Amino acid sequence: EQNKLLDKVKADELYLRAEFAKLAERFPIIGDVRGIGLLWGIELVKDRATKEKAVQEAERMMYECLENGLSFKVSKGNVLQLCPPLIITREELKTAVVVLEKAFEKELACR
Repeated sequence: EQNKLLDKVKADELYLRAEFAKLAERFPIIGDVRGIGLLWGIELVKDRATKEKAVQEAERMMYECLENGLSFKVSKGNVLQLCPPLIITREELKTAVVVLEKAFEKELACR
């Protein structure tokens, strides 16, 4: 309460929701984005209509991000599961979004 952590996380949620929506507009491999607070899932699909899982792409994305300092796990084979600590700074969130964006750009170039 002293650090107003709940207010900070609510603001971070709004920031990430907007940033991930921009990524989803740019990259057709993103089938769905779901999140609350700082717990997010970005579902990767081969085709948005069929929702076929993009398993290999998710693995490549994970390793590309890891090489650039962003660690997360992949669940269900194709969902990038992002769960940073509640005390993450806005600058660190911005850096994470940039790392994801560059990985998506690299993946798009492979298609």
